[in-house]
Amino acid sequence: MTSPRITLGAVASAIALALVVRNAGAEPTGFAFLEVPAGARASALDGAYASLAEGIDAAFWNPAGLAATHGIQVTASHYEFLDQLRHAQFGLAGKLFGGGMAGTLRAMYSEPITERDAVGNEIGTFGSHDLEFALSYGRSLSANTHVGGSAQVVRERIADVAATTWAVGGGATWDPAALPRLRLSASVHNLGPAGAYDLDGVRGQPVRLPEALQAGLSYGIEPRGIQLRGSLEGRFTRGRAGIGMLGAELAHESGAALRAGVRVNDESNDFSVGVGYSTRGLRFDYAFVPYRLDLGDTHRFSLTTQF
Repeated sequence: MTSPRITLGAVASAIALALVVRNAGAEPTGFAFLEVPAGARASALDGAYASLAEGIDAAFWNPAGLAATHGIQVTASHYEFLDQLRHAQFGLAGKLFGGGMAGTLRAMYSEPITERDAVGNEIGTFGSHDLEFALSYGRSLSANTHVGGSAQVVRERIADVAATTWAVGGGATWDPAALPRLRLSASVHNLGPAGAYDLDGVRGQPVRLPEALQAGLSYGIEPRGIQLRGSLEGRFTRGRAGIGMLGAELAHESGAALRAGVRVNDESNDFSVGVGYSTRGLRFDYAFVPYRLDLGDTHRFSLTTQF
């Protein structure tokens, strides 16, 4: 019988190789909002979160983690970028069909932007928005192996023109019995056909999805009254160079948590920090993410509840 470790590693390696080869000559993709880390906890770890995410958070990162859903979970996040961009996520998850199922909404939208004619006169305003509606499901194959999948509809609009498409994703996690605090994770994201803008009845150039593979591991230790978790992951996205991510979280039994993350080979961001506080049924998270290239800094907030 094939070892789960060998199977997971072989699949991850094959997908990574395929994506890396395609990225060598790939053009930049659209639907860029799908690459913004979902949730303030994940943002504080600079995206090194797919191997840690469980419950509703896993719907955005690795749906295999939905297998750990308990009760009804709700999460909501809000970010602000530059002067006019806003990013938000909402998710609802519960136990269903022997596993965990989630419905999620992800959006990026702009405040009104001034529109000008050819000679610079103001003629009104316009806006833009990006939307993703997704359903995800995850369940356990055994005590140590979990799998999941997702399906989504994605829409990108600028002024009065829009592009719409669909995509799927999936993932798996494995907790080796010999190392119970170690978790291996691999997930694929945004696999689907390109969309296209309809310009006065003429179909425009294809707008490709940011197809991606994220793979890595996490490990935790629990000295008395403290939980220390670390994660090391890589993300390979169509049209972009691969990114390495390292995250660390120190949580106290009181519910307080400190987090930090580092990114390697990312042109726009190289580190992040954050804090969190959780009770039995409520968790609040904050992340500070500075950007390079004079793009400013972002403050990200999330609230997650469980019933």
